[in-house]
Amino acid sequence: MKFGGWEVIMHSRLTILFLILCSLFFVPGGHAQEKKVFNGCSGGMMFHAGYMFGQIDHIPYNPQGMTYGLGGAARVNLWEHFRIGGEGYVSTMPSGLTNLSGTLQTGSYIRNGWGGLLVDAYWRCDKFWPYIGGTIGGGAKRSLFISEGSLNDWEEEAHSTFNKQSYFMIDPFVGFDYLVTQRIHLTFKLDYVLALHEGHLLRPTGPRLYFGILFCH
Repeated sequence: MKFGGWEVIMHSRLTILFLILCSLFFVPGGHAQEKKVFNGCSGGMMFHAGYMFGQIDHIPYNPQGMTYGLGGAARVNLWEHFRIGGEGYVSTMPSGLTNLSGTLQTGSYIRNGWGGLLVDAYWRCDKFWPYIGGTIGGGAKRSLFISEGSLNDWEEEAHSTFNKQSYFMIDPFVGFDYLVTQRIHLTFKLDYVLALHEGHLLRPTGPRLYFGILFCH
């Protein structure tokens, strides 16, 4: 999967944010242990898959189908139950996994790239750490629909439509970490991105299920 300029910038900003947060809250020595403000940090990659649906305005297509992608998150653990950090993902719904597989040419897709600042509350229950939270930020949706054309590279397509929309988004989520060891956690998460463009909810939209590995300190 190729990342565009927006996704590269977003991941760079998330990395910088994570380093700044670590520098602000990690204070070595006994003073930090007494306050217990900093309780470690974690970060890692996550794979996700989900189902998207919803009518797209201005065109006769109503795509519904599977979406998948990769991304990652980084958090700083504060006090006993609070975490803050950043995350970013890219999710693609190719036409071959939708109800339009017989209508659109191969190469058609809907792709979302988004990220932002996350906060969540978590509870330490032995090896299971359930959590609930949300992310606020932004992203961009790119849609390419090829209705007629050649399947060969570098040849002009007869009928195609491309659209790009940037958006503000709120992403509530729930999940849990499973502690393989103190430093390696498996994480599972379910979310539903609410992407708003000029006051309207972008379509298609839908839930996603995440699975990943976190490395903790």
